[in-house]
Parts: sequence; C-alpha cells; structure tokens
Amino acid sequence: MALSLETAVAYVPRVTRPCHFEPDILEFNEGVLAPYGMRFDPSYAAGGSNTTFLELAEGVLRAALGPLPAPDLLIVAYALPDPHAPEKTLAAHLTRVFDGRPMSFAVSEQGLGAPFTALRIADAYLRSGRCRSVVLLILEQTSFPYPEPFAQDGGLVDSAVLLALGPGGGWELAGVGSAGPHCDLADLLGNPPGLPRDERPGERLVVTGSWGDSPDLGPAGPKAHQAPPGSYCTGVWLEFARHHEEWRDAYRTIVFGDVDPRTGAGHVATFTRRERAAGNERRGHP
Repeated sequence: MALSLETAVAYVPRVTRPCHFEPDILEFNEGVLAPYGMRFDPSYAAGGSNTTFLELAEGVLRAALGPLPAPDLLIVAYALPDPHAPEKTLAAHLTRVFDGRPMSFAVSEQGLGAPFTALRIADAYLRSGRCRSVVLLILEQTSFPYPEPFAQDGGLVDSAVLLALGPGGGWELAGVGSAGPHCDLADLLGNPPGLPRDERPGERLVVTGSWGDSPDLGPAGPKAHQAPPGSYCTGVWLEFARHHEEWRDAYRTIVFGDVDPRTGAGHVATFTRRERAAGNERRGHP
C-alpha cells in the first residue's frame, strides 16, 4: 500500500494586518538575531501582510471542503520562518483539530526541499506500519522584522497548501528523490524515482517551480507545467492542489521538480494515478 492524495487545498489570503509583537516574542527574536549581527526592526514588517503560520494553517483548514479524515500523522513543512512562531507550537496545537490523535512535528531548515522531505518521512512511516494517513501542511509567510531580501524583494506572497494522504485517493505517491547543489533539473526530471516502466508517450506531466526557466525536455518528452511566480516552497504544491482533478483525467504520472535558488539542491516527487482506478475505467466503470 502507498499513500494516495485524498484532499488537496490551496489557500492564498489577501489580507494585511498591523505589525505587532508581544514583548516576549520581541525579546526572543532579538536573542536569535544578535549572534548574526542582525537587529530586530519591526519597520521591515510594517508594509507586509503580517500573517502568521497559525493563521495560514487555520485558513487552509477552513478552506477544505467538508470534514477532513483524522490522520495518524500531521507534518508542518516550511522554508521561511515565522517570527511569531514561539507564541504557539503549531504542529502540536493543530493535533487538537483532530482530537489529539495524530503524531505531529515540523520539517524546516531545508529550503523548498522541506515538503519533499516531509513526503519521504510520511512514506517511511507508512512502510514501517506506524501510520495509514497523513495531513501535510506546507506554509509560507513573507513578513519579517529584519532584512530578508529573498522574500521582501522577490515578490513572494503568503500561501498555504494542505495535502491529505491516505489509502483511498486518486494520485499515489510513487517516489521522492533529491540531488546535491548545482544539479541539472532536466536530468533530475528525466528519470525520477517511481516512474512506471510501461509508461507511454504523453502520459506524464512535469510540474516545476518558478525559479529559472522551465527545463527543455525535448519534443518527444513529457508535457510541462511551470508554477507562476510568488512562492518559494509552496509553488508546485499550490498547482497540485488547484489542478489535481483535471490532471487525473489527462495524465497517468505527475512529476514535481524544483531546484532551490539559494542552494542549488534539486528535489523531485512522483505521483501516479492509481492502477485500480485506471483498471476500472478500462472495464467501463465510472
């Protein structure tokens, strides 16, 4: 058994809040920044949206249509930090949404590779028998009380993605892989882990992030879709949430690939349409 996509939700809020930090959060941030010669300065966040991870998580949960299945595992993945995070341990707090049932933790400090690593961890939990269902929250907030040119000058927007994975969805996680700095994205996408051996031309879609040009996969290669600008680690996953149903009707395999513009490290994840569903369609079932 493999994890399959049961629900996918994209959430991009369009709100702006005043910049405010409680004294203890201000003190915490000052202590974190001082060893790096940086100064806590709320004026940098004054023009931002000042949306917190907690607000993004609650927003994407509200945007889900209907009640979510209670997962065995809850993972929060992010690339850029939330200066308000010490106010609440988010992953542990969110277990209350699911009646305290799931194990929970966060994956960070890996750039846009964090969601890919979270999927690899979720797959390992499944294979070890420690879970059957997972909720993955991918969060990106863009307001910082200190210089963060990558976010402040890069046109990033707040966004969140919810991926609910379990035994009964339509897209099955087939493999996750990574490559070191200076990797070639086209090479990474050319032979991704979990690719069906009997795949026919035209059955595969490659989804890449907005950083750099979309790789040239050749005239006989798979179809390509590039995420629009505005996201760092959420880009390809926002596209998955928005289009997974229509893509299921058109493709057998989706390969998500991205190269981190900060480190040059590459990451890839392969999802395949469930063979049982494909078999039913061949037999004339809906």
